This record gives sequence, C-alpha cells and structure tokens, in this order.
Amino acid sequence: MKHQLLIKKATRIEGNATIHVEIDQDRVQSARMMVEDFRGFEKLCQGKDVAYVPHIVSRICGLCSTAHQTASLRAIENALAITVPESVNQLRQAAVYGEWIASHAISYFFLTQPDVLGTKEGIFGLMQHHPRIAEVAFSIQKAGSRIVEILGGRSVHPIAMQAGGWSVLPSSDNLKEILAVCDRVADQTRQILSGLNGRSLPEQRIDFPTHNPVNFLCHDEDSGPEGRFNVYAMDGAQVDRFRVSVIEDHVSEMRADWSFAKFPYLSRLGFPDGIFHVGPLARAFFDDSAINLPELEGYEIIDRARASRGVHIEYIDVLRLAEIFWAATRIKELLLGIDLSAVETVPIDPGESGKGIGVVEAPRGVLIHSYTINRGRIERLKLLVATQFNNPLINLIIKDLAESHLEHGSLSESGQEAIGRCIRLFDPCLTCATH
Repeated sequence: MKHQLLIKKATRIEGNATIHVEIDQDRVQSARMMVEDFRGFEKLCQGKDVAYVPHIVSRICGLCSTAHQTASLRAIENALAITVPESVNQLRQAAVYGEWIASHAISYFFLTQPDVLGTKEGIFGLMQHHPRIAEVAFSIQKAGSRIVEILGGRSVHPIAMQAGGWSVLPSSDNLKEILAVCDRVADQTRQILSGLNGRSLPEQRIDFPTHNPVNFLCHDEDSGPEGRFNVYAMDGAQVDRFRVSVIEDHVSEMRADWSFAKFPYLSRLGFPDGIFHVGPLARAFFDDSAINLPELEGYEIIDRARASRGVHIEYIDVLRLAEIFWAATRIKELLLGIDLSAVETVPIDPGESGKGIGVVEAPRGVLIHSYTINRGRIERLKLLVATQFNNPLINLIIKDLAESHLEHGSLSESGQEAIGRCIRLFDPCLTCATH
C-alpha cells in the first residue's frame, strides 16, 4: 500500500492557497484547493454605522474594491428603502466596469498569458520576451484604474461614492477623458482579438467535469427594480430564475473543515449536483453578453469561444478580452447619457432599520452583500462572492486533472502545471473568498 501526500502552493493568483492531493494505491483519494486565510469582515462590521461600512468592505480586496463598495451601497439603500437617481446608478456602474477592465487585464496578461507564451517568470518574462504585449497590458490595466480613479476619487478603495449618492462628482472634462480612454481600450482589444484568430487550444485542454452537472449563474439587473438571477445548464438551457430578494431560499452553503472558503450550491439540486460557475463563462450564456456584441461579429476566436460554453474553460481568457471591449463600450453608453446636474444625494435617516441585498457582477462573477440594519447600524452582514461560488467546481476539476496525470503513483510535472493553470484560469480572489 502506498500513501502519498503532495502539497503545492498556487502561484500567480490573488491571495494564498495550498493544493493538496492525496494518493493511495495509485488512486486519487482527494484533491483540494485549501484556502487557509481568515479575515473576519462579516464579524468586524457588526455594530458599525452604515455610513462607514461601504468603505470598510472595500478593503476586503484591492482588485475588487469598487465592486464590494457598490454592492454594499446597494444593500444599504435597499434595506433603508432609498431610491437614488438613475444618474447615480450610471456613475457607479461605469466605475464597476472600469474595475472590470483593470482586473481582466491583470488576469489575462499578467497571470495566465505567461502559461500560453511559455514565460515562467510571469510579467517579468513577458516584459523581456514580449515587450509589445507587456506595453499593451500595462496600458489597458492603467486605463481601467484611471476610470475608477476619476469616478471614485481613488483607483483603489474609492472615496467618492456614499450611501444615497455621491460625495465628490467628476467634472464634464473628467467624463470626456473617460470617453477617450474607452475608445483607446476598445481599439487595443480589437487588435488583440484579431491576433488570436487561428490560435488552437492547448493539446491538454481543461474540461468541465463530465460526471457532475454545473449550473451557470449570472445576475440580470435589467429585469426589474431588484433584478433576477438566471441559472443555466451546461447546454445553455435556463434551469432556474429567481428574484434577488429570495436568494437565501435558493442558494445554500456547505462548509469544510479544511478551508475557510465556503461551497455554495443550488438548494433544490443539493450538493454536488447544484454547484455553480460564475464569471465570464457564465455571463456568456446571457443574451446581452460580450460575445453577442455586433461589433465583435466576424472574429473567429469569439465564435469558437461562444461554441465552447459549458464544454471547457480554456476560453475564459478570450471572454475576459471580450468583456474588456464590452465594458469600454458600456461605459461610453452610460456616460454619454448622463446629466451631472441630476446627480443628487438622497439623505439617510441615521435611525432607520431594515433588511436589504445588493448585487454586482464583479469581474470574477456574482457578488452579493446581504445586510440587516438596526437603527442605522449593521446587525448582520453576509457575503457571497464569486470565488466562493466557483470553489466547488475548482476542486472537482483539480481532482479530475490529478487523476488524469498520475505516473507511478505520483502526480506528474505536467499534471502540476495543468492544475496551476486551471486555478489561474478561474482567477480566484482568495481574500474575497475568505473576507
């Protein structure tokens, strides 16, 4: 009998995780992405004045700070029955899309492209061996950060947004600068997508599990005042749809003693049949998605990505590029239709109470803030973040990859590389997952 324990640190991801593969008698007994950091934001926010909470939760993560802050503001306003002007929602959504651009650029160019281009040194190898790609990478990432900086007052942990509205508004010249930035990003992304036409998949592509169904979850914010969640099967059929306010009736969470990241699942299907995938691939099932933009018709790589939905995850990177283009065009639409004089701040009664949920499609997928407010202070705060939704699926695929890369009772070097690439493709945000 042979028993082997392999431990490997995941690299080029946000946060720290250990990959734990247990092999016994030439069989994989378990394979886990163990997230061992604990940060306690749900507890830390209890008792805090709601005016401060959006700024506190934005510290959960530097990559997702705008999305967290926006979800927090929406949860507070929903709980206190505050209706902000549409212009406020437009500015906030534009800031979130700016974060999409910056985050997707980091993920695509800095974290996963080194795998494709064979530059093991990461971004430093990219700068040395592919300086033109590195130049575009920094340009797009900087553009997204600049959009957030203009709208939020700071590129990380914004300070201009507040419950009920905006504290410091951008000027009309600021908005013109953003429009020019978006045009440049759209042009750069088109050039990259054109260069990807004809690229083939890796010989050992990473597939979704064939032995377990996966449910693709995305948020449809245009389906009414509170929005709805759409759930799709692997073949694209819609299997469920429910209002944001009843999310806790439809989504349950499982805990494991070896990870601080929880395991959400669709309650009516149970675990593991009800596990989710969120993010670019899940959003691709939605009719109003990046890969369905008329401007991207005719790009071969986009057509192949569209056909790959629910089959394998290799085209997540392509979809991130498509979403960079989509975000740039959506920001322009939002800002061209905005009237800065109509951006008003609705006052908040400090003694109000209520329950509310705020949802944002963050770069990595669905982000949910659920608050109970008692006399202007947080009584209960619960978060469901994208990496938590993806956590069960990541672990299933890791086990599949380990089983297919066993050599003489051990995990081969190619298997270790495939597992590392799989995790990077999902782009987990582990500080968000353990908040």
